[in-house]
Amino acid sequence: MYKIILLCFVLVSQSSFAQIDSLQNQNNIDFYIHEEVTNANGLIEQELIALWQNYIADGNFQDLNSPYWSFENMKVPDENFWAIGIDQLKHKPYKVQCKVIGIFEVGNGYWSLISSFSHLDEQGEVHLDVIAAVYAKKVEDKFLLISSAEYLKTVFEHRKIGQINYYIHPFHKFQIAEAEQMQKYNLEMSKEFGVAPLEFDYFVASNARDIARTWGYEYMNRMYNPSGKGGVASWRNMIIYSGNDSSFFPHELVHLYTYHVYPKDPHFWVGEGIATFYAGTSTYTFAGHLRKLKTFLAENPTYDLSDITQLKKTIPNGEHKSDFRYVIGGLLMKNIYEKEGVAGLIESLKYGTTDDDFFRLLKDKLGVSKTGFDAYVKREAEKLEF
Repeated sequence: MYKIILLCFVLVSQSSFAQIDSLQNQNNIDFYIHEEVTNANGLIEQELIALWQNYIADGNFQDLNSPYWSFENMKVPDENFWAIGIDQLKHKPYKVQCKVIGIFEVGNGYWSLISSFSHLDEQGEVHLDVIAAVYAKKVEDKFLLISSAEYLKTVFEHRKIGQINYYIHPFHKFQIAEAEQMQKYNLEMSKEFGVAPLEFDYFVASNARDIARTWGYEYMNRMYNPSGKGGVASWRNMIIYSGNDSSFFPHELVHLYTYHVYPKDPHFWVGEGIATFYAGTSTYTFAGHLRKLKTFLAENPTYDLSDITQLKKTIPNGEHKSDFRYVIGGLLMKNIYEKEGVAGLIESLKYGTTDDDFFRLLKDKLGVSKTGFDAYVKREAEKLEF
C-alpha cells in the first residue's frame, strides 16, 4: 500500500513533494491506493485517480462550475455524495483516510473507481464511513467524473410511462400498474400546484441496499435499515430513487413539485411536512403517522415537544418508527392547508430554513408562538379523529 501523493504529482508537477505533504496535512485527508490495485500505474488509471483525489482535496461539493464533473445530463452530478461529506473532510477533528480499492473499465467508454473512506476515533477504533463508486468517461480530450445514475441509465432497462422515465434495477420486477398509478398521481399534483405535469427520472429497486448502490455507494449505514426500505428525491436533478420495491412513491414526487414551484430549500419541517401531509411516507400513510402521534402523546402527556432541535428522533412506538419532524410537520401543514389551501403551503416554502423562520411562519399562519408550540401540537393531536 502506498500513498497517492505520487500519483497526484502528475497533475501538480510544478509543486514539490514537500508542498503536497503540507497540503495533505492541512486538508486532514490521507489518500492511499490499496496494494491489490495492481493496475494503478496505467496511464488512464493515473489520470482517473488524480481527477478523483483532486476533487476530494478541493472539497468543493455541489459546485456548479466544478472542473472535475461532466454536466452534460446532470445539473448537480455529485449530489448523492452527501454521505461522504466532501465539503467537511478538511475540517474533521480527526484524520480521514481515502483509499482507492479498485479501478476498472465497465464498458461503453465508462470507467469506475471505488474508494473507501474511514477514520480512527479517540480510542483508536477504526470506523468505515462509506465505500463510494464514482464513474468517469472521456469528454472531448479529457476524463470527467460521471454520476452513478448517469452511467446506470446506459445499463438498466428503460420504460417510459407518461412523463416518467423508469430505470429498472435488474433484480427488481417492474409492475406497470404501479407506474401508471404514479403517472396518475403526477397529473393530480400538477393540477394541485397549478403547473404542467413534471417529466422526471425514476430509479426503482427492490430494497434500500440496491438503491444505495444506485446512488453510488458500495457501503453506507443506511443501506441496512431495519425496514429494508429507503428512497430520496433529487429535486435539482429531477430524479426519484426508490428502494421500496415499488414504482409508486408519491412522497418523493411531492418534493419534486414543491421544489419546482419554489426552487430553494425550505425549512426541513415544512418540506417534509408538506410531502407527508399529501402522501405519507414509505412506511405509513399520513393517517397512520397521526395515529401513532396521538397514541404516543396520550400515553406520554408530559413529553416535551417545545425544543424542535431535540426532536430529531422517532416516535418510539410501532415496528417502523415515525419521525416527529415528518408527522408534526405534516399536522401543521394540514392545518395551514385547511385555512389557506395550496397557496398557503407554497407561501410556507418561502419563509426560510432557520428555526426562527419556521416559528415566524407558524405565528403568521396559525397564530402559534414558540412558547405555545408544545401545547398547540398536543391539543391538535388530541382532537384528531380517524
